[in-house]
Amino acid sequence: METFIIFRVALVNKAKEEQVLSHFNGENDLLEVCNQSYYSLRKNKADYMDSQGNKRVFSISSEIDFLRTERMLITHFDSAYTGDEPEIRNGETNTLNYKVSNTELITRKLFSLCYIPKNSKYGYVVFETKAKHGVKIMFERQLQTFLKSAGYNDYRIVLTPALNYNYLSNFIINGKLKKVRLIENTFKEPVQLSLFREVATDLVSQSAREIKFKSKTEIYVIKNELYNLFFSESNEHDKINFMNINGIDDVSFEISCNGSTKIFYTKDRSRMRPIINVSKLLEYVDGEPLYNSMIEVAMTSIKEILGFNSLDIDKAA
Repeated sequence: METFIIFRVALVNKAKEEQVLSHFNGENDLLEVCNQSYYSLRKNKADYMDSQGNKRVFSISSEIDFLRTERMLITHFDSAYTGDEPEIRNGETNTLNYKVSNTELITRKLFSLCYIPKNSKYGYVVFETKAKHGVKIMFERQLQTFLKSAGYNDYRIVLTPALNYNYLSNFIINGKLKKVRLIENTFKEPVQLSLFREVATDLVSQSAREIKFKSKTEIYVIKNELYNLFFSESNEHDKINFMNINGIDDVSFEISCNGSTKIFYTKDRSRMRPIINVSKLLEYVDGEPLYNSMIEVAMTSIKEILGFNSLDIDKAA
């Protein structure tokens, strides 16, 4: 299954003001800076040790396509990690050819497209996803490091989930409802922060209760109400009325569709993973997706994010 994950890219200064990316300090273009960052990554790989003590390496060994007119930057990132010991076996006889050491790097190439339109505060970056090969953190960290080394010390890269509501709409309509959870916030007792002699009063914990389905008819009714609730506008602090139950802080629900499962949140969208299944949209040769096909599908997904909301490009999320 081929999947993409999409993030919105912003750049903020020390005053936390979002910049126009094509001339973020009055003259420099973040797309040009990203291109320089990619070539730097070809010369010097980025690495770190993860929480399990395994090495993670992020680099580029592929061609870098910089399309200035189209405002796109396209390549394949090399994502690698140590710690696993897979066995390489003969496809016909199943005899062992080679066993990978837990100190060797297990590497995958991941397609990526970065799109930064002119005169906008937001750009978008698409990553191909593979199990155990998430690159969002490394991409964000490496680009931030390059900004600092290039002298842009007053600016910080911010990546946030970019949800494709057209895709999510079809996912809900065509998918099967698996779970619904009603989430309520409970405020803890004020906590004394002795080190600073201050009191923290905004500490919140969450409790959730799961709805049990009684019949297919009830599932159909609940799914319709969830759809309407998900696409309705609500204030962050508003309570939700759901299926004659009042005073709910948020509702999460799980949908499965075409082999994928996704958890939705009606209010806290930051908790949703912006992954889309693009398997049926790509063109393949010998089981491998075509490069131009991946570019086309990635850009189509970004345009859907911008267009479905009927918002200005600087407001679309």
